[in-house]
Amino acid sequence: MKKNKIILTAVCMVLALFSCEKTLDVEEPTERELVLNAVPAAGRQAFVHFARTRFFLDDNNDQPVDGANIVLTVNGIPMIPCSTSHSKYFFNHILQEDDSLSIDIQADGHSVHAQTYVPLYPVVSNFQTLFAATETFNVVAATFTLSDHANRDEYYKINVQVRDSGVRFNEWTASYDTVDSVHSAMFTVPMRPEITSAEVSAYSMLGGNLMFLDRLIDGQDYYVPLWIILLKDTNEVAPFKHEYTVEIESVTPARFLYILSSGSQNSLTSFFAEQGRVYTNVDGALGIFAGSAKRRFTFALDTILPPDY
Repeated sequence: MKKNKIILTAVCMVLALFSCEKTLDVEEPTERELVLNAVPAAGRQAFVHFARTRFFLDDNNDQPVDGANIVLTVNGIPMIPCSTSHSKYFFNHILQEDDSLSIDIQADGHSVHAQTYVPLYPVVSNFQTLFAATETFNVVAATFTLSDHANRDEYYKINVQVRDSGVRFNEWTASYDTVDSVHSAMFTVPMRPEITSAEVSAYSMLGGNLMFLDRLIDGQDYYVPLWIILLKDTNEVAPFKHEYTVEIESVTPARFLYILSSGSQNSLTSFFAEQGRVYTNVDGALGIFAGSAKRRFTFALDTILPPDY
């Protein structure tokens, strides 16, 4: 009898432990910080995104700041916004490579300042593509020559994306779905010292991007081969289309550091990982103000040369 009482007591204790419901109360902050986010890009209209931080459970990044006075100075000429859309401010200027920019904002008694420049366009030549199919994979080779600008610190970012469009059979629902999606493509590049020095490069095969500083190719031509690997999908209904985009981008040092630091934040998956700080070059607020110049090459299977060409 005593033994039964002990067992019953133990069972009750276990049930009591499992019945305890733990809740986590997260208090929404009453004050929000100011954020300036802008990537002035060659060939595009100048605009900036100036807003407040949001509560992390809120997915809306559009938190306008009332009464903000914004002045953008381009090559010494001050400009005020010609139009606004919520927390985005547009200026009547198409940015050119080598433009020098600074921005000054007065908002809520705070002074915000940042400056940057628009880098030179990357000089790309001899862009070629090849296609090879195996039983399991489609392999696309995109090669080009990157001509580096001499006597300048150039930071380069290469990104590969693929757009899938057409009809695909969905085995889960036993129905046909219309597909139109863009995602990063897995690719490989040769591991060469010119672009793989740990202090000046970042390479993510799965993330579909490569970044490096031209320190070891300064003023030279650099041959870049990219091997884009895609797993074949047997559920695609012909004529299903895969469209590839290779984007070569010149970025300022500040944007390079921002991409590196923000990428490290997104990759934190362990409770033991120490959280770092995302790089910012903005005084008086959070955010990034850093220039860019891009070249894009888009192609599909019908524009790709066969391997024996």
